[in-house]
Amino acid sequence: MSVQEGLRAVASQDVSAPWGFDAFEQRRVRAASRRRAAVWGSALSVSMLTLVGVLALVTQPRVDEDPVMVAVESQDLMTQPLDGHRPDSPALVDMSRFELTSELEDRIALLDAELSAARVQRAPAEQLRRIEGTREQMNESLQRVSYAHALLSL
Repeated sequence: MSVQEGLRAVASQDVSAPWGFDAFEQRRVRAASRRRAAVWGSALSVSMLTLVGVLALVTQPRVDEDPVMVAVESQDLMTQPLDGHRPDSPALVDMSRFELTSELEDRIALLDAELSAARVQRAPAEQLRRIEGTREQMNESLQRVSYAHALLSL
């Protein structure tokens, strides 16, 4: 049997196509919808990441300088009060020991952090002496308050 005879035999048979045009059209529509879903999903993901980044930038506090050093300069504890009146004896306040000493301890801890930062940044000796003097005064105040509280509780 020659090739031509084989082709004529196949051509004479009535064979229906396994898939019609509608099946191909459905596959094309499904592929297009998957592509659109992927594109929209990617676009939504990128926009959410952008939104998170913008929110992170907007909600961060502004820091112009080192926050530890700014706190020292904005609140100089060594200066005299504006009215020039400084009490000679400490006033006793009726509060628990924790409330009395916690603020002083917090300020001493802040001064310790500022002193460490100033040493790391090699601040001028005058600034270091000022911070150390303020810390010594705060420590003495804490000791006086603790002693006064101990006397009151006797």
